[in-house]
Amino acid sequence: MKLFLVDKGELKEINKNVFSSGDVYLVDAEKTIFIWIGNKCSVDEKTSGAAQARTLDQQRGGAAKIITVDQGFETKEFLGLIAPMGAMKMVEKNYAKTLLKDVTTGDFAQFNEWKNILYRVSAEEFEDINAMKMIQVPFSKNSLESEDCFVADLGTKVYIWQGNACTVTEKVRAGQWARSIDADRAGLQQETIFEEGDDAEFKAAIDKGEDYKESDAVQLKAESVLEGEDEDDRVAATIQPEFKSEVRDVTPEEVKADISEMRSSAAAPGIPGKTDTSILTVEKLEGRRKCPECGIDDPHMIHESTDKSNIILDYPRVYGKKYSCGQCGVIWREK
Repeated sequence: MKLFLVDKGELKEINKNVFSSGDVYLVDAEKTIFIWIGNKCSVDEKTSGAAQARTLDQQRGGAAKIITVDQGFETKEFLGLIAPMGAMKMVEKNYAKTLLKDVTTGDFAQFNEWKNILYRVSAEEFEDINAMKMIQVPFSKNSLESEDCFVADLGTKVYIWQGNACTVTEKVRAGQWARSIDADRAGLQQETIFEEGDDAEFKAAIDKGEDYKESDAVQLKAESVLEGEDEDDRVAATIQPEFKSEVRDVTPEEVKADISEMRSSAAAPGIPGKTDTSILTVEKLEGRRKCPECGIDDPHMIHESTDKSNIILDYPRVYGKKYSCGQCGVIWREK
């Protein structure tokens, strides 16, 4: 399968699934040739796309089927055909130029022309995970919806925003596509995940606008005896080491207390890293869930919420559940 951009009446082969609303593209699958038509392209571009598709067909004996695909009406067959090339990125006309540039430096190539882009990742209108696409939305906090994931491509940074009601499929796809954006570029554009409600840095980046360009370069302060002491030096001098070496005799009671603490820390299984021992952990019972403290089993009195101390899957980030009793107030999780 080959992907072509119709550029000034000629075919230009490209290797990135960037579809601009102002252009026409050909997807050549030999027996089938798809003509993808952006909703802002000119009549001349539509005509050129049709002519180039017929030329490709005639060069192979005229046996191919030619199918026209309008923007926003991509079929499952079309999306599945281009899926091996990565995510289909559907962008506005002014954004395609920079996205199709080759990256030749550690900083993003053509970064002076870069515009930040926000994509929506939603599984609602697609039949399966392989038929999904990334759709550009306005670079604004108003575009964020709890039911979806969003990927912010900032040129040298890639951010993922996960809505509270988004699905695991959307989290997986957003993570895969963010990593594919990173793989397209030299240097390190480490993707960062933000969850709705814990997303101040993400929203701050959105507030800076689509034209904001951020560099990761760190300006180091030169040390000189002529500078003298400044405020930074005085603050640094007041910072005490976090750990101090101390040699002393340890009593048997302290050893027993340490062992007891380690055992209690391991009491809640399945929680990578830090364990929150303040939450009661009980065996999951058959039938209706009930409070382990007061025994009430009224579903209106037992409330379920996200347990952020119980990380089931690190990437994409998936948490376990915890429960609270509306009658006695106890909080617990189930093994």
